[in-house]
Amino acid sequence: MKKFLLLCFSFVFVLSAWAQERVVSGKVTASEDGSTLPGVNVVLKGTTNGTVTDVDGNYRLNVPSSGGTLVFSFIGLQTQELAIGERSIIDISMGLDVQQLTEVVVTAQGIERERKSMGFASTQISASDIANKPETDLGRALQGRTPGLQILNSSGLAGSGSKINIRGISSVSGNTQPLWVVDGVPINTGSNDSNQDFRDGQVSPTRFIDLDPNNIASINILRGLSATTLYGSQGRNGVILVTTKAGASGKQTRNFEASVSQSLFAVEAIIPEFQNKWANGFDGDYGEFFSTWGYVFDGNVPPNNPRHPYFEHAATFPEFPEFAMSEGYVPTAQPNNISDFFQKGTSSNTSFNVGARNEFGSLNFNFSHLDETGFVKNNGIERNNFSLGGTAKLTDKFSINSVFNFVKTDFETPPTGAGTGSNSAGAPSIFSNLYFIPRNIDLTHWPYQNPVTGASVYYRNGNDITNPYWILDNARQTSTTNRFFSNISFNYDFTDWFKLTYRLGLDTYSEKQTLWVNKGSVGYPASAIAFSTGLFRTVDVSNTILDHSIIGTIQKKLNADLDLTAIVGFNARTDERIQSGLESSGQVVYGLIEHRNFANTQPRDFRNNSLSNLNRVERRTWVGAYFDAGLGYKNFLYLNVTGRNDWVSTLEKENRTLFYPGVSASFIPTAAFPGFAAGVLDFLKLRAGYGTSANFPDPYNTRPVLNTNSVYQVDALGTVSSQGLDRTLANPGLKPERQTELEFGVEAQALDNRAKIDLSFYNRTAKDQILSRTLDPATGYQQTLINAGEITNKGIEAGVTLTPVRSNAVTWNVRVNWTRNVSEVVSLPEGSKEIVVSGSVTNVGVANFAIEGQPFNVIQGTYGLKDANGVSLITSNGDYAISPEIGVIGNPNPQWLGSLINDVTWKGITLGFQWDYVHGGDTYSFSAATTVARGTAKELEDFDPRLPLIIPGVLQSDGVTPNNIPMPPSQFFFGNSIIGSNANDTGIFDSSRIRLREVSLSYNIPQNIISKLSIRSANISLVGNNMWFRAINAPKYSKVDFDRTAFGVANGAGIDFLGGPSARRYGVNLRLTF
Repeated sequence: MKKFLLLCFSFVFVLSAWAQERVVSGKVTASEDGSTLPGVNVVLKGTTNGTVTDVDGNYRLNVPSSGGTLVFSFIGLQTQELAIGERSIIDISMGLDVQQLTEVVVTAQGIERERKSMGFASTQISASDIANKPETDLGRALQGRTPGLQILNSSGLAGSGSKINIRGISSVSGNTQPLWVVDGVPINTGSNDSNQDFRDGQVSPTRFIDLDPNNIASINILRGLSATTLYGSQGRNGVILVTTKAGASGKQTRNFEASVSQSLFAVEAIIPEFQNKWANGFDGDYGEFFSTWGYVFDGNVPPNNPRHPYFEHAATFPEFPEFAMSEGYVPTAQPNNISDFFQKGTSSNTSFNVGARNEFGSLNFNFSHLDETGFVKNNGIERNNFSLGGTAKLTDKFSINSVFNFVKTDFETPPTGAGTGSNSAGAPSIFSNLYFIPRNIDLTHWPYQNPVTGASVYYRNGNDITNPYWILDNARQTSTTNRFFSNISFNYDFTDWFKLTYRLGLDTYSEKQTLWVNKGSVGYPASAIAFSTGLFRTVDVSNTILDHSIIGTIQKKLNADLDLTAIVGFNARTDERIQSGLESSGQVVYGLIEHRNFANTQPRDFRNNSLSNLNRVERRTWVGAYFDAGLGYKNFLYLNVTGRNDWVSTLEKENRTLFYPGVSASFIPTAAFPGFAAGVLDFLKLRAGYGTSANFPDPYNTRPVLNTNSVYQVDALGTVSSQGLDRTLANPGLKPERQTELEFGVEAQALDNRAKIDLSFYNRTAKDQILSRTLDPATGYQQTLINAGEITNKGIEAGVTLTPVRSNAVTWNVRVNWTRNVSEVVSLPEGSKEIVVSGSVTNVGVANFAIEGQPFNVIQGTYGLKDANGVSLITSNGDYAISPEIGVIGNPNPQWLGSLINDVTWKGITLGFQWDYVHGGDTYSFSAATTVARGTAKELEDFDPRLPLIIPGVLQSDGVTPNNIPMPPSQFFFGNSIIGSNANDTGIFDSSRIRLREVSLSYNIPQNIISKLSIRSANISLVGNNMWFRAINAPKYSKVDFDRTAFGVANGAGIDFLGGPSARRYGVNLRLTF
């Protein structure tokens, strides 16, 4: 009975306690202008009971009837405490905290710093900056968001790769992509495309496509070496620090929160506009097979009484009797013969996130599903992301943090190899011959495949080019990736100022790649003829990074004026890449894609002379010890000294260890001198930094290597190919490339912090370049690696943020980013005048070069001769006089690039847009030149192919007489183009371009509507990406996009070989939070 009474009493007491809770609500505003403040933390002091203000600055919180104290806090604002008392409505105004004018950001090795203390450049990008974007590639979502970055894409196809460079390119042969660090652990973001020959088209994804933009909490980009010294050689190209929602679970402000988002976007190819006035042929006469300088579309039979374009096939293939019309063909315009080749793609992304916390820890789970179909048949990407992260506080001193991610990505596309005007230069390409199809050719409805043999059928005489529709159905490049990356950290707080952390990171994935082409394709150069007999390549790649770190952290106030922040760390990283592959040619039975159905099988690319280039094992190990010591004096003077020593396995003992020192400092005059620039500046910081890094060579270049086949292989003579020496001569004296950088910067805020500017000036030098030197074949080797050469990059970066309007009703924010980088090849090895970086003069006419005294990556090719005044010299035929040798014809490096970002918010409605502009630089573009040369360009609609034209210039014979030799437009545009002549410089275009990168309209649905549905916040947005662009100096209707690159993630730039077009994306996104 006593127990029952005690239980009843306890139950009544609990009910009474519940009944005594009440609700306190209110609004938080800025003291400067009264604008509402979203995201402010509101916590009942002494408890974990809290919330954050919504987009309108409102909050609601359950509190005990006895009251208590509310704590209001936000980074950059003064923390305030207010007693509740008897009040149920508590409004508050919050002002700036002069000690927190800049936010706390995560820097190298996970060190958290106040931005004002940093002596180097970095850019913080919030989740809201990348949320709702229609891009599936996280790298592309960063375009224009920060100075110092240049991002190029291989095409607009679903899953196509991206290349990111920070502060230029500092290595001729090494990887120049930045290091990606996710939740404190480095991950692999390269492309494992086995089609490494650029002629095959670099369309495979870069592996940062495995990261889900919906699962990002924040991104911090470290651009300079003084910021990345602690990562050693791995940080030489800059570092992109990514914090996922799972990785940030310990910073959740609510006890429970769930969110779901759904986006649906249309994906359209941006293709040229074409003329529909002239049929195929030359000089105004109808011709059956080539170009579009022929008879006008007037509904009549041309005077030469032509045959149907497929007549030759009708004679050769009796399967097509309907085309056996020998005369009386009336050519008619087919306005949609190119656009019908494309389809409207779709991209759907569903994401779900749930997080919870209590006083003992936190947990966050995220799932997303991406399904995107591209703008051509059989192109698409599907991705599933699972992420689980959490923190556990086991004692007052001991805690554990962990994040686990699993990603499955499936990708496929028809091949998009390089095109050079009439053929593919490598693998089959759906785009290499598409844009110059004559305007009367009904590509969509005419036959493209022989019904008996399955071979390609095309309109041209001799069936000499593979039909693009045939490639869509009969060739494919695919990859399937299963990836797991995770980390776990064990933290122990020995004192309130010293903490020790052990962190284990793992990034491992397996990728299966295939490339197959049925037999029956045509039109290849001799180097790629094996594609015509059918080809099947399979490659399995396993890539693993295992990363260990032990970090001791000290944060201690030494006295009233001096603060110390220091870390001492040890890091061990092992990378392992295992690849095995087979390539088969000579398909026996059409349509059966299995190695056993091919006559020849080998473990190498048929165009590569090495014994086993599809089978390799690479292992490398880094062991590093590092420190970072920072002193802050009276919150206005900061000094930071860093250093790291690495031991790297890819070099011999005497060269494998290297120390990287770094130092940075910042000084804040506005804090040091009260009243300094009062009324003019709110904040001023001067900073300087010096950093170092290196680039170590790939494994197995310092000792002789024996290549061993992993697959039993018998050649045509019955010889078993088992093993052989590498054709590269080992160099045991090889050293790492060395990089140093000096950086200065200024940061200022004015007009009540409505105007902010961040300027950086840098000078980076990279010496001891790792270069390949050709050897005399008599040595038995083809090449060896040496150290020689120097490259510099000097630049200016500027970021400006303005808030012209900030009130209760309207907020208008403007951001401007501007970058200028100037590179120079200071020196090359003795006796070397130039080094090929990417491309091939032999195969495609042009290439990128490193030439002493020139900017890095200049383009060389043949060019039209000019006199001393720059006037073109003309031959006796009226054509350009062409140089017998190659020379510099272009510089792909832009003079500067910038972006303008605007966001205007009014009563929950936000209109945003982003403009990007690139000034200068050159591009060798087949895409821009081919439609003009072939006569299909819309620009030529008013040109009469029967009227002669004269090339401006003077006759080469005397160098004085103005050219007066007429020629038909076909010879003017085609015969003197990069297709019809050897003058490569006729394909050079100034790359200046302007782009409406993004436009968006979003609406935060009011609380009085969604609160009835138990929804905390709801946002719906309409978003468009790449909605309009213009290459200012290219043919207007060519729609060529100079943001594309033919080299994927390789170091080349400014060369376009009729790759895939760019894409326009637009659609809707809905995001709900509970």
